[in-house]
Amino acid sequence: MTDELDLAAGEERRVLRRVKRFSLAAYVVFLAVFAAMGKGYGVVGLTCSALVVMINFLWLEDSVMRALQPASSVRVWKLALPTMARFTLFGIALSITFYVVRLNTVSVLLGFSVVVVGIMAEGVYSILKAIKPTRTAK
Repeated sequence: MTDELDLAAGEERRVLRRVKRFSLAAYVVFLAVFAAMGKGYGVVGLTCSALVVMINFLWLEDSVMRALQPASSVRVWKLALPTMARFTLFGIALSITFYVVRLNTVSVLLGFSVVVVGIMAEGVYSILKAIKPTRTAK
């Protein structure tokens, strides 16, 4: 039973690592497009929003891991308060990005979608891995 849990936890970490890598690759592709187009504000908007989303993704991962750990006495406020504060900061950063800085909206939206692209790429990777025939030794 413990070996199965260790294997599942190891696979979970590998999936999260691949999502992070795919997200970084999506950011680099989007960055290359905006840099090639010569849009400086696009690069800044993409970078700011991608950083905000990746930080929130890491915070959400941490919050979920804390919530799912077995504990004898779970204190909800120790999880809820930091999570609400993080999402409040996310909302403030989002409003600053759109209303104060007035960056390129397309680049900001692409920056916010890097994690979505990473998750979709992980899904495609998992499907291709599942349908790939296993090779047997001859």
